[in-house]
Amino acid sequence: MCLRLIAAVCIVLVSYGAGFGDESLTPPEKIERETRDVAGWTVHIDHRLVKAELKATAKALPLLKKQLTEIVDKVPKPAVAELRKVPLYFSPSYPGVQPRAEFHPGAGWLKDNGRDPIMEHSVEFTNIADFEAETIRMPNFVLHELAHAYHFRVLKEGFGNPSLIKAFEVAAASGKYDRVERSNGVHGKNSFEKAYAMSSPMEYFAETTEAYFSRNDFFPFNSKELQKHDPEMFDLLTELWGVQNR
Repeated sequence: MCLRLIAAVCIVLVSYGAGFGDESLTPPEKIERETRDVAGWTVHIDHRLVKAELKATAKALPLLKKQLTEIVDKVPKPAVAELRKVPLYFSPSYPGVQPRAEFHPGAGWLKDNGRDPIMEHSVEFTNIADFEAETIRMPNFVLHELAHAYHFRVLKEGFGNPSLIKAFEVAAASGKYDRVERSNGVHGKNSFEKAYAMSSPMEYFAETTEAYFSRNDFFPFNSKELQKHDPEMFDLLTELWGVQNR
């Protein structure tokens, strides 16, 4: 995502983010990390990051906790239990690659791009220096990435979930997301453009999940607007996340 936290999801080595071809293919050396518990999630912090960006890391951790705490408060407990199985990694940015947050579905892509394959099925953050600014624009971008993990790990047929594919196709054909308002946070005035949700069924699920439980940076911004703008997806999210009495 421009300085948008790219929700880069790799499927069959295809990314929905930008810049993946720029990584070095040199296999990573053994990486030293420290591990912390943050709101029930295991967070692995690269020692190089602590040395190079100590202040930014110290500032990012409470912001991460705030987002995770909101998830615990708003997402049904059974789903939270699944989300807590997803490890989180704080890493330095990679040369030639825009800092971002991304869910890694497979070890193959990680190996091919010189990253640590231990991060398979995890969410990696390389945007530590931008955490605060991005939180202003996207109050819970962590939920976005964890939604990708939930989609891949928990839902029937993973990223091939037929209900979500059908819902995406219907929404795309309707044109209702072709020109919507986008909040650009500290990066400038709001703009009107095609919703990022229309990038793929995976992004449709993650973006609308942000609106359903928190606030998205594209319209519909919140649950009330989502229910009015896209009632079919609202109902599907209620079902897939196991929400009772919404």
